[in-house]
Amino acid sequence: DIPLEMLSGKQLQQAQVARTKQTIVDKAAIRRFLDSLWYPLCFLDFETFSVPIPPYDGLRPYQQVPFQYSLHILERDDANPQHREFLATPGIDPRSQFVEHLLKDIPKGACILVYNQSFESGRLNELAEWFPDQRTELLGLVDNMRDLMLPFKDRSLYHWKQQGSYSIKKVLPAFVDNLSYEGLAIADGGTAMDAYQRMCEVKDDLEVLDKLRAELFAYCQMDTLAMAELIRAFERLLN
Repeated sequence: DIPLEMLSGKQLQQAQVARTKQTIVDKAAIRRFLDSLWYPLCFLDFETFSVPIPPYDGLRPYQQVPFQYSLHILERDDANPQHREFLATPGIDPRSQFVEHLLKDIPKGACILVYNQSFESGRLNELAEWFPDQRTELLGLVDNMRDLMLPFKDRSLYHWKQQGSYSIKKVLPAFVDNLSYEGLAIADGGTAMDAYQRMCEVKDDLEVLDKLRAELFAYCQMDTLAMAELIRAFERLLN
């Protein structure tokens, strides 16, 4: 109901697209983004916990500590994605396990695609400080990282169903059919954090542990599968 002359910039753009049910597609910008990637192409997502009283040496209050990752790997353009994942043993410092598995799973020299690069790169920089022997390898992952959020943030690609948001949970159903976070027992990072802390509390209850582990794996895998499918959506839009 707001007159369009009262709006400007992205607000005006959002209102116009919502009224016309259009999709903004800047093909040149999307092509430049795709051209910045290379193979092997990895889709990576971290889950973390933070608590007010640091449970392990070297942590600050509320510092984000990674305990889980999901990784989809495309070796080449026409390959099927391989999936690898890691979830730390509950109740112990997860950092050493996390670094060991991550460096083993990511192919050397791979392009690493994340959604909101500042988060994953921030955690890798912190891990590099905690583990100086792996510092070069960890910082190499940061150097090879690219941010899938950027084309949506700058609206090189924008669908009216996003409702002004560039969260992956809004972007995914707008561009990929039959894939969403609906129905997942864990559907956001805060709930994932709570689930892991619950695992640490009930580490001897195997039935509860198995349930929480399966729910965490399903959620984190969805994040990286979503990124892989969004890249396919980019290619469809260009073609």
